Amino acid sequence: MNHPLQPPPPNPPRPWLMSQTLTDVWFAHWPVTASCLRPEIPSSLEIDTYGDSAWISVVAFRVCGERFRFLPPMPGISSYLQLNLRTYVTYDGEPGVYFFSCDVSRWLNAMGARLLFHLPYLPARLQLTPQGDNTLLTCNRSASFAPAARFQASMRTVSPSFHAAPGTLAHWLTSRYSQYLAHRGALYRGDIRHKPWPLQQAEGFIDENTLPAAIQLPALAGSPLCHFATAVTAHIWPFIRLKTGPTQT
Repeated sequence: MNHPLQPPPPNPPRPWLMSQTLTDVWFAHWPVTASCLRPEIPSSLEIDTYGDSAWISVVAFRVCGERFRFLPPMPGISSYLQLNLRTYVTYDGEPGVYFFSCDVSRWLNAMGARLLFHLPYLPARLQLTPQGDNTLLTCNRSASFAPAARFQASMRTVSPSFHAAPGTLAHWLTSRYSQYLAHRGALYRGDIRHKPWPLQQAEGFIDENTLPAAIQLPALAGSPLCHFATAVTAHIWPFIRLKTGPTQT
């Protein structure tokens, strides 16, 4: 069932930095205890929960037409695959996401994000491969830059497109317009804006997932809650330093 669209928050007052279109977006979500996440989250961030559970998500997608403001997409590096391992946090009441890892299929993009923005980007071999009604997701990360990890799953959609109603778990998991980053004892927030996700319910069959174990998180057991979205175009703002005390994980 479609619900009235809830627009994203107003744009930040400063100009956006980058634009990119995200397509073939697959979400897989698992409930976890907040206590198992606490050692891996900066102390100045609150772990966000829905009901009694915190959540960890794997989000895989294609990036197309990535470009900096006033510049066209650069041939050869503007399109790639990405797979994020993330959780949900708040700072001063502002909900957002915190990335444990971001695997990308282009080495140059991974190194650029690490050097320019200090994000946990890592080069990996990724594939999103249609197989009939299913899509096979694979991510293989070598031990060159971080502990080796592997993710493999088969996913398929099982519902028409809908917009998640505010207050529902689907909305809580996917309507996030801030990302938080800790670097050298300081906390930063980056803003992102896009239209509400055109979601579909999906099923996921996880064959292998060692992403959490690579960073000392517990294994994600059981079948995940899954969603799919065809495409959104997002605008990304520069990170800003937040007024907070020393940040530790």
